[in-house]
Amino acid sequence: MKVANQVEKQFLFHHIDYEAIPVDDKTLSLEELDKKFSNNQQVLLRTVLIRCNNQIELIIVPVNELIDFSALEGIKENILDIIPLAECANFYPSCDVGIVPPISSKEVARTHIANSINNFSTVVFETGKANDLVSLSTSDFYKLHKNALTVDITTPAKDLVFNEINETESKKLKQKFTPDNDKKNNLQRLYKLPPLPDITTKVIQLKNNPSADAKALASLIEKDPSLTAQVIRYSKSAFFNYQGEITSVQEAISRVLGFDLVMNMALGLSAGKALTNPPDGPLGLNEFWKHAVYSATLAQRLSQKTPQDIRPNSNLAYLSGLLHNFGFLLLGHLFQPEFFLLNKLYAANLKCSIVAIEKHALGMGAGQNAINMGHAELGSWLLDNWQIPKEVIVATKEHHNHSYSGEHANYASLIALVDSALGIHGIGDNRNEYLNTKFCKALKISPDVVLEELEKIISEHEQIESIAKQFAA
Repeated sequence: MKVANQVEKQFLFHHIDYEAIPVDDKTLSLEELDKKFSNNQQVLLRTVLIRCNNQIELIIVPVNELIDFSALEGIKENILDIIPLAECANFYPSCDVGIVPPISSKEVARTHIANSINNFSTVVFETGKANDLVSLSTSDFYKLHKNALTVDITTPAKDLVFNEINETESKKLKQKFTPDNDKKNNLQRLYKLPPLPDITTKVIQLKNNPSADAKALASLIEKDPSLTAQVIRYSKSAFFNYQGEITSVQEAISRVLGFDLVMNMALGLSAGKALTNPPDGPLGLNEFWKHAVYSATLAQRLSQKTPQDIRPNSNLAYLSGLLHNFGFLLLGHLFQPEFFLLNKLYAANLKCSIVAIEKHALGMGAGQNAINMGHAELGSWLLDNWQIPKEVIVATKEHHNHSYSGEHANYASLIALVDSALGIHGIGDNRNEYLNTKFCKALKISPDVVLEELEKIISEHEQIESIAKQFAA
């Protein structure tokens, strides 16, 4: 087990006895770790850094509880802002990027600890290194924070039941769980869209070039060291059980992975680099990429089953499936408090419409301004800004609009059908027991064919989910 230097120093200084908790699966998110290790006696913690009038403050809460920002503002009476995880690395240089342990740093002026932590005899938290955990007594934990404020600043996520939320209550949720200055500055922040990485543009161009070959693809990928390392590492994974030596991307393509798989991996890995997003929950990075890869694979196969006169382009069908929920990534990238609330609400109400839940979590309504767009509008705006093909933009924007009949409606119907099909297996944000045959009619494809292709995809779950983990890493 690894412990970040800052954390180890605090343990030694305060004479803290702790126990290492082995985590065999290093891909587990905090949400998944919470389910595994939290119980009636111990609780997994998460940490948020905020800025109040240029002063840094630390908030420590249970993973499965939401921070009540209105309570924090009542304590501080100042405007709050959540510090992005990437910036948190400035305060915790010995920790892995994206890991903020519940330990103070020299820049922190004050620490707030959720009173609910006192309900547990043991706390568990990350050591500053991804998925390395320690446990210690709650009393010892407080030795690390002798001057902290212990306050009622959280609400259990399980208490947020969608069926009980009306329009008035949704406004209260917005006020409680998002800082005031986010509401004031959202529009300004929204226009700072991240650019599409140059390599993604070149991958899309290569994907649409019928004469592209493995040599051209390998040459492009090898210009990006991170992408190169991921492709080669994946080719050496136990899943493929290739016994020979792989030293280049071209060898990975020709000997193990194949042209199409590496092309699609390059597309997803490079596009995802533009956005930083929390990994946890049904809308976090892990589940996002799982849904995206399943969607892309099924969309491409179903496109080939439609009549020639309305058949979507196979490559654009794949791209539509891969990118159609990028609005969730943009929400998490630009608006962390709103995304966190939406993620928690959806986790507690998986059978409900994600569009309906967004209306409550984000206070959305027709004709409102940019922050009220929702993930479909936000995603289409981002992809339009990135100059992604129009067909993919329409599929992204209209896949929840079941009455859409405009330009490229076949792409919107295809993605809506894919979402409906995958939802039967609890994948994605449209979880229902039955296939919506309306889209089968629109695409002139038999429901039996859709279900047959779906089962083929599900049978390939090991490879698909292995790819998804690469994207989320």
